[in-house]
Amino acid sequence: MELTQSGTTTVVSYTTTIQATVAQLWEVITTPGILERCHPFCEKNEVLQWPGIGAKDTITYYNGVVLHRYFIKWEQGKGYELYIGRGRYAAAKVLWEIHPETKTTAKLAITIELFRTIALQRYPKVFRGLISTFYFTPNMQKYIQSVVKGFKYYLETGASVEKNQFGNNPLFSN
Repeated sequence: MELTQSGTTTVVSYTTTIQATVAQLWEVITTPGILERCHPFCEKNEVLQWPGIGAKDTITYYNGVVLHRYFIKWEQGKGYELYIGRGRYAAAKVLWEIHPETKTTAKLAITIELFRTIALQRYPKVFRGLISTFYFTPNMQKYIQSVVKGFKYYLETGASVEKNQFGNNPLFSN
């Protein structure tokens, strides 16, 4: 998967405190296939190669969208960075970060840098700005909040999240 060298980007991010140690949080976010238990829009998380730099997996969302993740950075106990997209070019770069807070709590932050040229390429260029501002970016912000909340829920309760547990998202669910 490659990065495109042109186009505008948009950043969405969400951070929350989780009642878990850094080690517990790291163990969960690096468990192969974990998205099936923590991600409220993930129907299937197929692991192709794991773990570390070069890890690859595929996410099948409840609405049928399939995205591929390719891990480019992996820092033990701190986080990882990946590209995600459908084909040759990444639609986004995603950073997962763990920040220690206390002995029994840690923060999970996920930041998505969206490559609008790729993510919105099926729409005419003249409409991309409006689509991004009024539909795509707000739904991506809700998406990332739901994903982080899913990991918090799983770590604090031990129970898997339900489909659309924190609300439906038209980009990834039905």
